[in-house]
Amino acid sequence: KGSLMKKLFFRFDFSPKIKKFLTTLHNTQEQAILWIIRQLLPFLFPRHCPLCGKLLPYGSFIHEECHRELPLIHSPDVCAAESLYPPTHKNTAMTAVPSQEFSKRTFSFLYNKKTRPIMSAFKYQNRRGLADFSVRNLQVPTFTTKDLGADAVIPVPIHKNKYKKRGYNQAALLSSRLALTLTPHYPDMLIGSVDTLPQKQFNPQARLNKSKESILFNSHYDKLLSQSTPFSVLLVDDIYTSGATMEACTRILLEAGISEVYILSICIGIARD
Repeated sequence: KGSLMKKLFFRFDFSPKIKKFLTTLHNTQEQAILWIIRQLLPFLFPRHCPLCGKLLPYGSFIHEECHRELPLIHSPDVCAAESLYPPTHKNTAMTAVPSQEFSKRTFSFLYNKKTRPIMSAFKYQNRRGLADFSVRNLQVPTFTTKDLGADAVIPVPIHKNKYKKRGYNQAALLSSRLALTLTPHYPDMLIGSVDTLPQKQFNPQARLNKSKESILFNSHYDKLLSQSTPFSVLLVDDIYTSGATMEACTRILLEAGISEVYILSICIGIARD
């Protein structure tokens, strides 16, 4: 359109007033077209609020009134691993794996009745767009791997049977979006080797043992870790409860030669015996 306007000006010797009118008309047309596109996009490619389920306007991820209802962890929970829960939840009845080998961790939401349907839809109902919503809502405005010192982003793996059933690994969707702006993404550094059943009936130590037995380090990355320089990673998952899965992945990565592991999970929940 811009080149057409230039050709028009070149071919006809318009007066300055007419040229100004045509330029204004051209810009107005462009703005009108963009406005129409913004109005049509929500209907052509609808995006629904993850909390109330209603249609969202173009460019939005959640209604403002719904966002205010979410249990955000307002102080970015990036800290050493000696404390499992945010300060306001230290007295909550919970159990966790005996120790945490990772160095730092960060979470965005508490896992409760408000966030549970969102994470369930993301994990089991093919609502892949919720990965964008989750990453955009990380309560770390200046979050970069430079702050953590991580050299790569990797997801907690799932077994190929689960991947075939769902069509995606929700943790990999999250880690890939983080890696777009942060650092290299290695989605297959860890491999789910055993298709485990739900582990709610097991205590945290049993969960840890079973998780370690079901995850392998991909030997294709041995050469990357054979270099003399330390190599650290940011490990990403959707929900953190007992910490067994994250702890198992962390121990496997450290045993393989990773120098340091930082973890990030969208939600942190309560794990009970």
